[in-house]
Amino acid sequence: MSFINIVMLPDFISVISDGQITTNEVLTQSHFKKFESNPNGFVVGITGFELITNNIRKKFYYQPNLNFEEAELLLRAELEKYKSKQVNFGQHISFNAVIAGFPIENPKVPKALSFHVANQNISERYYEKSAILSLIPDDISFNPNQIITDNLNKSLNITPTFQVQTLQRNALYKVADQSKTVNKVIFQEIIEPKITDRSHYSSCQ
Repeated sequence: MSFINIVMLPDFISVISDGQITTNEVLTQSHFKKFESNPNGFVVGITGFELITNNIRKKFYYQPNLNFEEAELLLRAELEKYKSKQVNFGQHISFNAVIAGFPIENPKVPKALSFHVANQNISERYYEKSAILSLIPDDISFNPNQIITDNLNKSLNITPTFQVQTLQRNALYKVADQSKTVNKVIFQEIIEPKITDRSHYSSCQ
């Protein structure tokens, strides 16, 4: 497994992942991005199986005009397609996915959904407005979300985005120190609500 963390706040969403791919306990890639962000205000991340991660990411990369609602439907369709895949005969694939973003219908209330696929079943959790969530490896003994939660409001005189990104990097470093499947190569982005033409025009008056 790999590591993806998302901090979702009403004004922005920050996402971070490491870059390591491990197959059968062998390091196969060290600079592999595990999420795909979109200027329409959402991000999709997948961990657990390199081929599936690549294939799903490509779906979103080649459809850059999707909005959040359309992206959620596409992700659900992809998870359904892959939920019954097998590594070997009788050995079903397990993997995780997450989508977070600003819905077109109500961009002031961001939402996120995390999915776990195992034994041909899909379980999911729903988050709204504010949340800290992670897709984590199996070989760590702590909750990286707690590192961020405990320190989120302690620092003063720095911008919220800088504070969140710093806490995410600290969490990733700690995960990498303990997990054999996570490295300290960082991919990190900020996602914001898309500014509509009308609102942009009004702000320029």
